Amino acid sequence: MKEFIKKRYALKYDIKNFEKYYKEYQNIKPFKVNENIYETNQTISDEAHYILRLTATYKMKEVLESLKIDLEDANVYENIEQGNIGTFGRIAKMFTGSYPEDNYELMSGRWNKAPRMAVFPNDKDNHNPVFVKTDLNAVCSHHFIRFGEDYYDEDSFIVIGYIPEKYLGGISKINRFVNWCARRGWLQEDLTRYIGKKIEENFKTNSVYVGLFNMKHGCTAFRGACDNRAATTSIYSTGEFLTNPELIPPKYRG
Repeated sequence: MKEFIKKRYALKYDIKNFEKYYKEYQNIKPFKVNENIYETNQTISDEAHYILRLTATYKMKEVLESLKIDLEDANVYENIEQGNIGTFGRIAKMFTGSYPEDNYELMSGRWNKAPRMAVFPNDKDNHNPVFVKTDLNAVCSHHFIRFGEDYYDEDSFIVIGYIPEKYLGGISKINRFVNWCARRGWLQEDLTRYIGKKIEENFKTNSVYVGLFNMKHGCTAFRGACDNRAATTSIYSTGEFLTNPELIPPKYRG
C-alpha cells in the first residue's frame, strides 16, 4: 500500500518530504464521524491530506475487488495518465475532498476550517427575530448516504432563526456555516442541535430556532424501507422561541 501511495504522491509533491507527511498522516488521531479535525485540536497539511486521500483510494480499491467488481470495467477503471482516478478514487475523494479546504464533497466538512461567523454591534438595539433559509447536504452516519431537503417539495426546507441581543450576526455566514458542518456523518437530530448550539455560541444569543423540516434520507428512500415519501423533521428551540412560539412565522413551523 505504501508504494502505491508513494508513487502517486510523487506525481503531485516533492518525494523528498514524503516520509515527513506520511508520519503526520499516521499520527492523526481518529475522531468522530460528525466532528471536524480542528474541533479535536488537530491540524492537517495539504500533503498529509493527500496521503489520507490516497490511502482511502487504495483501500477502496480493495473493497471493490472484494465485491468481485471488475476493475477493468470502463465505468470503474483507473487511468492516471489520462487523469481518470477510477471509481475507487472518486469514492475516496467524496469522503475526503480534493484538498483540506474543498467544501463541495459530501464528507469534506471533516477537514475544512470553520467559516468565520461575523458579528456586528447591535447599535440600534434591534431585538426582532431574524430567520434564514438555507440548503442542507448532510450525510447519514449509518449508511454514508446523503440526506437533506427535497428540492421538489416546498414543505421540505431548513430554517434558522435567532433573536439579536448585543450582536447582529452576518446572514450569509449562516449559510456557509451550515454547508461546512453538514458535510460530515450525522444523525439528523444531532445535526439540528449542533447548528443551534453553534449559533447561540457565535451570535451570543439565548434565543435560537432551528428547523429541519421533511428531510429526505437516502438510506430510507433507496434501500431498507424504499419509501420515497418518508420524511423526517427535527427542531431545536431555545429562549423566547420556546416560551413564545408565536414569534415564529407560521410558514416556518413546518
